[in-house]
Amino acid sequence: MQIDLSVNTALPLALEGTELRFGADVVPVTPVVYSAGEMREVFYSPAEVDSKQQLYFSYNGLSLEKDRELFERHGLRYNLLIMPPALIGPEYVKTAGHYNPAPPETAETYPEVYEVVQGQAHFLLQYLDPEIGSVEEVILFEAAQGDKVLIPPDFGHVVINPANETLVVSNLVADSFAPLCEPFIKSGGAVYYEVRVQGVSTFIANPNYDYIPQLQRRLARQYRDLGLVKGVTLYEAFIKDPDVFHYLTHPNLCPQ
Repeated sequence: MQIDLSVNTALPLALEGTELRFGADVVPVTPVVYSAGEMREVFYSPAEVDSKQQLYFSYNGLSLEKDRELFERHGLRYNLLIMPPALIGPEYVKTAGHYNPAPPETAETYPEVYEVVQGQAHFLLQYLDPEIGSVEEVILFEAAQGDKVLIPPDFGHVVINPANETLVVSNLVADSFAPLCEPFIKSGGAVYYEVRVQGVSTFIANPNYDYIPQLQRRLARQYRDLGLVKGVTLYEAFIKDPDVFHYLTHPNLCPQ
């Protein structure tokens, strides 16, 4: 069965299983497939990882043919991430987690923005204090279809699917860098693991961190000045006013 994603992405796309079906004028993209084996170290229970299990699929650089030059001119990339529901041992399926680097001669790291296209998402953000080199703040954003989430400079993040349906999120990010996953791998994941205990979501602290900040839970909000409002897809917002998203390539312009 195909699920129409065109209304929630503003692109002629459909989801069939974990595969995207491309409509007219969409530049076809081959997904990057992330398996549990390559992420073993970041899970709460690495011994329960099935190395061959495919966890999520990332379609990077999606656009209509007519919009491709606009994305390139602004140095941005529009991605879709598809994550079927799953448990890895007791832990909800998630991305590996990453930080972003900083542009040359700039202190702040690149920000990102996400939109939930389908399903429910938990975005676990952790602030790495660049002066002392430790995580000083952890925030969980709970987001539903149409919600936008900003990942500010100096925050690493993990995307979690806590629901029993396939999660689809879009992402707008600078196209000039590779994410930094190594800090999450070395620490055995984020500061918290989200696990299911007797059918209920619970957060367990990661003992590999010397300091465990209190988990702050927040709902997704709107950022009108940043072009992030409910009812307007991320793709539409960029096409309508690409200059608003200048902060994605110039982190010093992004509010904390």
